[in-house]
Amino acid sequence: MRLLSLARDLRRRKAREREGLFAAEGVRVVEELLRSPLAITGLLVAPKLIDSPRGVALVLAARERGIDVVDVDEKEFRSAAETDAPQGVLAIAQVPAHSLATVRVTDVLRLLVLDAVQDPGNVGTIIRTAAALGADATIALPGTVDVWNAKVVRSAMGAHFHHPAFHASWEETSGFLARADVPLWAADSGGEPLPASKPLRLAIAVGNEGSGLTAPVRMSATRIVSLPIAPIVESLNVAVAAGILLYELRP
Repeated sequence: MRLLSLARDLRRRKAREREGLFAAEGVRVVEELLRSPLAITGLLVAPKLIDSPRGVALVLAARERGIDVVDVDEKEFRSAAETDAPQGVLAIAQVPAHSLATVRVTDVLRLLVLDAVQDPGNVGTIIRTAAALGADATIALPGTVDVWNAKVVRSAMGAHFHHPAFHASWEETSGFLARADVPLWAADSGGEPLPASKPLRLAIAVGNEGSGLTAPVRMSATRIVSLPIAPIVESLNVAVAAGILLYELRP
């Protein structure tokens, strides 16, 4: 079964990059994918999915769109799934062609930069939050977990399918920001409090969960900013901090 073999292969980042495809697992995420404009290659379906009306409706919706639906047994499904308690559905779809070249530079712009953020759950939550708070794009710098990792996609709960999230090198990103006249602010616990006035165009960077910002990002930032927190707490979770920053920095 080609679709099953492909799903197994897509557990690896190199395969996702080579094929330009990703896997989305779970009922809610696949429902969101079916509602999105992304091209879907096919679905793997285990017997447990059609035990519920919701699962039956999902399969019917896919077949009505002419999407290939492949039935597999539980053992085969688990060989492709990455969750501990799979829900019996996994979709394979095309990674959208987002990049710095597709970012529209408008008078008002908000970009989120992930500087070597490694935890898939954090990155998925950040992407969902960025989408909810109106960021124009999320840029993942080297060292950041693959934004199309299945755990990231699951944690983002469908935000990937509408919000541009993509990888870029620091050189590409810094060059883009300079050309587009977009200042870079970076978050760090030792930074200054967020100023009252905010530029209409702005990129905000959040750093690695343990080591913080990388040297190139720190040195290039026009401001290092922080959130005021109680002294008994050393730092905030990066996803929580990113959400507060994006809320406070709305134009």
